[in-house]
Amino acid sequence: MGGPHERKPDSAPESDPRSEPEPEPEPEPLEELTALTALTDLASAYGPRYHMLPGDPPAAEREADGWLAADRLPDPDSAELRRLLTAEWEGSGHRTAHAAALTLIAVYAGRVTAAAMLGWVLDGRVWDVRPHNVLVRPGRHGIAGVRPRVPRLLAAPAEDRGATLAALHEAVLDTHLLPLAAALHRATRAGLRQLHGGVAHGCATALSSAGLSAAAPRPVGVLARRWAEFIGPRPQLARLGELAEVTRTDGTDRLCYLRNTCCLYYTSAEAVRCASCCLTPRAERLRSYAAR
Repeated sequence: MGGPHERKPDSAPESDPRSEPEPEPEPEPLEELTALTALTDLASAYGPRYHMLPGDPPAAEREADGWLAADRLPDPDSAELRRLLTAEWEGSGHRTAHAAALTLIAVYAGRVTAAAMLGWVLDGRVWDVRPHNVLVRPGRHGIAGVRPRVPRLLAAPAEDRGATLAALHEAVLDTHLLPLAAALHRATRAGLRQLHGGVAHGCATALSSAGLSAAAPRPVGVLARRWAEFIGPRPQLARLGELAEVTRTDGTDRLCYLRNTCCLYYTSAEAVRCASCCLTPRAERLRSYAAR
């Protein structure tokens, strides 16, 4: 028992609810038909990598088709991450889990968050591809389907470019691809630098594909400036490759991404190097891209 003059511990001050910032309200969802039209137009003009279907599928379809909640993937022990990794491992015929992880992160980055990258490039529109809002369906090699559970925009064309870039970084990198890379690193021991190289490769591919559209190609100079704007604040990703310009045989220009890290795809059953492989001399890669 303490004496009468023993000092009692100070009690913790009560928090003032007025000093705690209120969470930002979620953006209003788009009407589903409006979102479907916009996303269909994007995929029609620029390619299937940008295809997304808005809204949750019916429960029976979700289970039957193998849709996975993307917000479960950053847990290295989750059944969802194991299923996604196993699908890539078996589909590619890799010999090791860490090789499958390196391939997976590149194809995932070039597909699941691609519509947000492209929308931002075109007009500052950032689709909500944060993981809690995304379902993914594994394919044999890559991702067979992507669904934003609530179709909405985190940034709209009228907003300041700085604000739209911050929204893009949050949706694509900070909440999604980089945590997924960390989970794959912990689950398979794949090198974090190599995984980040796949993140950069996937993002660059999603952006540079905008220059290849037959219906609405974007000038390579504009795309190169957008890439510099996107990657500049992230030097740890910027140093993992470069976006280079080549002239194709028909005289048109295109951008291609040259990796400084290897995804180990040459160890797959297909036993070929990817077009961007850092094991192939730079000049040879440029000639290959120009011939496509």
